[in-house]
Amino acid sequence: MGSIFAVVKKDLKGYFDQPTGYILLVIFAALLAGLGFRQLFIAPEASMRAIISLWLPMLLTLFVPAATMRLVSEEQRDGTLETLLTQPLRTWNVIAAKFIAGFAFVSVGIIASLGIPIALETAGDMDIGAVIAQYFGTFLMTASYVAIGLFASSLTRNQMVALIMGLSIIGILTLAGLPIVTLALPSRIAVLIQDLSPLTHYASISRGVLDLRDLLYFVALIMTFLSATYLMIRGKTVSHRSPRYRNLQFGVAALVLISLLVGWFGSFIGGRVDLTEQRLYTLDPATREIVENLDDIVTIKLFTSQDPPVQISLVTRDVTDFVDDLEAASNGRIKVQKIQADTSDEAAEQAEQSFVRPVQFNTETQGELQIKLGYLGMGITYANSQEVIGFIDSLDQLEQRVAGNIYRMTLKEPKTIGMLYGHGEKRRDAELQSWRNQLERQYYVEEFDYVQEGVLDATGRGYDILVIPGSQKEIFPDLFNEVDQYLSEGGKVLILMDPVLIDQQRMRGSANNPGMINWLREYGIDVGTDIVMDFEAHETLGFQTAYGVVNLGYPYWPQVPASDNQNAGAINGGSAGVVFPWASSIEITDRFSNEVQDVEVTPLLTTFDTAGVDLDYDDLSPRSPRIDELSRTELGQRHLAVSITGRRCPPLRAVCEIDPENVFRMIVATDSDFISEQMAGGAQPRYPDHIFLGLNWVDWLAQEDALAQIRGKGERFRPLVFSSDSDLHKNLVQYGNIIGVPALIILIGLVRFFLRRNTTRKVYTRGR
Repeated sequence: MGSIFAVVKKDLKGYFDQPTGYILLVIFAALLAGLGFRQLFIAPEASMRAIISLWLPMLLTLFVPAATMRLVSEEQRDGTLETLLTQPLRTWNVIAAKFIAGFAFVSVGIIASLGIPIALETAGDMDIGAVIAQYFGTFLMTASYVAIGLFASSLTRNQMVALIMGLSIIGILTLAGLPIVTLALPSRIAVLIQDLSPLTHYASISRGVLDLRDLLYFVALIMTFLSATYLMIRGKTVSHRSPRYRNLQFGVAALVLISLLVGWFGSFIGGRVDLTEQRLYTLDPATREIVENLDDIVTIKLFTSQDPPVQISLVTRDVTDFVDDLEAASNGRIKVQKIQADTSDEAAEQAEQSFVRPVQFNTETQGELQIKLGYLGMGITYANSQEVIGFIDSLDQLEQRVAGNIYRMTLKEPKTIGMLYGHGEKRRDAELQSWRNQLERQYYVEEFDYVQEGVLDATGRGYDILVIPGSQKEIFPDLFNEVDQYLSEGGKVLILMDPVLIDQQRMRGSANNPGMINWLREYGIDVGTDIVMDFEAHETLGFQTAYGVVNLGYPYWPQVPASDNQNAGAINGGSAGVVFPWASSIEITDRFSNEVQDVEVTPLLTTFDTAGVDLDYDDLSPRSPRIDELSRTELGQRHLAVSITGRRCPPLRAVCEIDPENVFRMIVATDSDFISEQMAGGAQPRYPDHIFLGLNWVDWLAQEDALAQIRGKGERFRPLVFSSDSDLHKNLVQYGNIIGVPALIILIGLVRFFLRRNTTRKVYTRGR
């Protein structure tokens, strides 16, 4: 081992005793930070995915061959390789030492990039587990690239030729995973070629999951090129005509073949570790509870293609893993049938009967554009009920959809939601269709027009939940008395209110519904007739100007995170937050009506501390003077949604009689637009997560907490929010990595240079 470390030390000194090594590190660190922050600030999110998935692999493709081109080629050029091999070192020892030295040097550049996630953490809440997995995958891919670069360096004495050959090999392997190549090949071959690309397996790890199949691939790739390097170096000391050399060729070829087979067919080996914060790729405990407590068999028919189009080959693998996990967790209550729907007419007919139909994909074969059909859907059967997921294009929300379908199919008596109308509320077909469609998959939803009917009687009508979706007209006391009566009986109410109505043509607002505001004061909250604006965490919208549509930051559409308390997390179902357009503030007070007792108010959505309020709302344009007036003063956190629990007396009674079993639940949010078709619906919804937050609130009101927990599980947006005092924080985060880290590398190089120079200038004399 001492000899190996001696060679490692020699090669590392070769990197750091010359300016070339520092130049490579500086260029790599500066380019990665510069390109990365440019991408990050387009969609300001506290996540490394944009850097890890795009710029880091691209820069490593260039950086690693440049760093490894000299490892063996320089030894061959200077004639020192033969001398090295004559030392008491085995050829494998030399290769291992060269590999360790090259990997250690490149790792310095990767470690230098750790300043990026550390800086981002100061401005946002990063998924640390995902970052750990991403860097682990980066080191694995780096090690495989170093092995390739070492092999290229062993082929020639010329460093530039080694650089070009290393770039070519890595480039070919990288391109093998891109659609430009895979779509031009027959699907079966394309999938095999795609599995050979480091990008395919790196993308899987960059999600935050360490899959044994991906780890085996990188180990196999490293061993393949180290074996080839061994053949090249060992061949220089053995006659090519000797039986020993032929045996060497056969042995190395066998090792390379084994490595390739492991890399290819290791995809059939299961096992993974999910490092993401919410365990996004692991079954949720609530899902396990649902499938473990089934009272009858649920059958899942998974329809796939025998030869899937390359566009869905990886998704097919992940979906197959998911249904296997689901079956294993169900204690035999879930039976999974995997059917390749394109293998026979009978299989295709089964898919058709389950309403799973093939989807067309474009492929290019022999220069011709062709259409290929692919199946990836499932039918779920329980007793006489059937649910269908016609096509699965990703794992996003798949667990929620499957668990929700199973839960709904096994419900004996779905609960009923009463939608109140008659005061200008949002209606289903025009404004709430997507949300209503989702609600009706689990609940009975009935409409009730109070103006026409005259008497609510929510309990008598069997309403488990009452929803008031955005009243735009004054509500009078008679209705509030009926809602009070419903709450005194343990009722559940969701109120989506708009304290300020917006005229989007004139970009101004007007106060709305003071009756509801006065009524809610009895329950310990004071809703303001204002509009909340956030000067740091807000949306960028397109506005029409004389020069066309211009994208401008719009503080009146704040990005609002979910409140960070345990109760709110259970109610929001793990949702990260929403965009609340033109919402009003809620103040939690200690002033309750005498008829309301044991009240607990929990903030659900709370802005960052960079929010203010506009009390005038005469000008709601992105150039409103109010934005400048509040930009540095009167800022703080504002509550935009709260939950309220407690008990209350029946209204209009001389004596207060409270049943301790009747605990009411109520959620109040000061915006009803966030789940509208304009915001969250349509064919391509802008904020689809808003629908799930609205469903989570209903589930909590209905005391269906398990569904809320599952539905809230998902990759969430983690906004970057910098200090509002100045641009100092943002500049430190950005330029500290673009300029500061490279400057630190240069400083270390200069210090090392002057220390070495002082050492070489010392005059040594023989001591007496």
